Amino acid sequence: MLTRKAVDDFCVARTTQPWTVSPVRGPEPSRAGLPDHPLDYWLSRELAAVAPPEAPTRLRQLADDQAARAAAWSGAIAGGPVLALSGVLFSVVARNSVPVLVLGALGAALVVLGVARWKRVRSTLPDTDKQLIVRGPGSARGGAMTVVVLAAVPGAAFVPAMLSSAAREAGTAGVLLGAYLLFLALLVACIAVPAAVLGRGRRSFRRRVLADPALRQAVEQDLASWRDPFGNAAYGPL
Repeated sequence: MLTRKAVDDFCVARTTQPWTVSPVRGPEPSRAGLPDHPLDYWLSRELAAVAPPEAPTRLRQLADDQAARAAAWSGAIAGGPVLALSGVLFSVVARNSVPVLVLGALGAALVVLGVARWKRVRSTLPDTDKQLIVRGPGSARGGAMTVVVLAAVPGAAFVPAMLSSAAREAGTAGVLLGAYLLFLALLVACIAVPAAVLGRGRRSFRRRVLADPALRQAVEQDLASWRDPFGNAAYGPL
């Protein structure tokens, strides 16, 4: 845990100037080429609490890039069961077992691939030279709100269709209901789940760096060798 003096030293400019979105500036590299602060200093929650969340740092870049890649594979993991459920719906409609067998196998393969890639992405540092563009909500709340809005539009059309179909034939209403629920599941898998992973990216990265010796060693090596190519931005906080 950081001392109050260490936090005050980091925030020395706050008494005269408000925080801006400019990069957090760090100390000049030591003459020996070693970092002036250890990794635990930059991982401190106290230090992160007094720094603006928008200020870019190297640790935040690593955490955000890793979270973006993990979010993509989390969508694949959640999408596997949705693919299998779509096979069930198609088999019921067609009264044929082929769709559920084919789509169920594809869904299982997607889950296995997603889990393997998910674990690999979260256990290694990302290649930050490859720029990532993330479009969509970046928090669990934002993902949930997006799903609600997108589900409400077709839902307004589904309700009258299901009511009219139920008056004529119950089977058609059941198929429409199943299709709508499948659409909801797809929205959750493709939007809500990745958004939740993105929102927890920095907290999850800190927890895993503290718990995983291999990941911690990789971050410490990056700390020792990384220098801001555009100025004197600090390595942290996270």
